Amino acid sequence: MIRYLVLWLCVGGGLTACTQEITPAVNTPVSVPKTLDSMSTKNYTTGKKLIAMGSFQNAVHQTTGIAKVYADSVQRSYTLVLENFKTDAGPDLRVYLAEDRAVTNFIQISDKVQNGNVVYDIPSDIDLKKRNHVLIWCKSFSVLFGAAELK
Repeated sequence: MIRYLVLWLCVGGGLTACTQEITPAVNTPVSVPKTLDSMSTKNYTTGKKLIAMGSFQNAVHQTTGIAKVYADSVQRSYTLVLENFKTDAGPDLRVYLAEDRAVTNFIQISDKVQNGNVVYDIPSDIDLKKRNHVLIWCKSFSVLFGAAELK
C-alpha cells in the first residue's frame, strides 16, 4: 500500500514531490547580463586583467563558447565574459559558478542566459579558485546544459 502511495505522489500527485531542489550555497544578488558585440566586449574589458578562462563543453545540450573572468583591481570587482556563447533555449536557465560540474557549492550569477557576447558581474567576495566552473543550469529540470572549467 505504501508503495502505491509513493507512486501516486510521484506520478498522480505531481512531480514536484519527487524532484530535488538545489539551492545556492551563498545567497548573492543576481547579475543582469549585458549583451555586447565583439568590439564592445574588448572596450568593456580594457584595463582589467584576465585571470581565468575556459571553453564550454556540452552536457545534455550543445553549448559552445569561451568563458573569461576579468579582475578590476581598482574597483575590486570581477567580470564574467562569455564570448561567442551559444546554447539551446531552456525553460529556466541560470548561470552558476560551482566547484565542479556536479553543482557542488555553487552560487547563482544570473537567472538570465543569453547567446552571443555577454557580460555578467561577479560578487567580489567569491573565491574563484574554489568555484572554477561556469555552469549553464536548467533549474526547472535540474539539468546541466553545458560547462566551462576556468583555468
